[in-house]
This record gives sequence, C-alpha cells and structure tokens, in this order.
Amino acid sequence: MSRRAIKPRPRVSLAERLRRHRMAFELAHELGCTPKEAEEELDRREARRRWEEARDRLNAKRNAKPTAGFADWNSPWMMRD
Repeated sequence: MSRRAIKPRPRVSLAERLRRHRMAFELAHELGCTPKEAEEELDRREARRRWEEARDRLNAKRNAKPTAGFADWNSPWMMRD
C-alpha cells in the first residue's frame, strides 16, 4: 500500500477567518437560514468556482492549436520506413 504525502493546510489569518464569518452572516440574512448553513453554501459556491476554473483551463488546452505540426506528414524530420 503506497502512502501519499498529506499536504498541510495553509494557515488562515484571523482577519481572513473573520471576513469569512461576516460573509456567512450576511448571506444567512439574505437567504433566511442559519450562519452554519450559509457557510456550507459559501463552500459549495467556492467549490463550483474552482470546478469552473479547472473546466475552463481544460477546455483551453483541448482547443489549443497543436504546436508540433503532426498533420504535415511530408516534413523532412518525420521518420519513414
């Protein structure tokens, strides 16, 4: 069984934690739910944002123009039998 290295969590400053709590509190007022449910909603939104960014990066790589020119089979550098 292989062991993978576990990355330590990045340290979050007190200001960042308080900022997050305030965002959750304001969202709770908007949605009419508890601050804990609002924090879960913020987590879902953050996960969705990260997923969309990863999807956009992947689509950019898929749609990128090939750089090697493999469609040009008559190139002198191409090995032939």
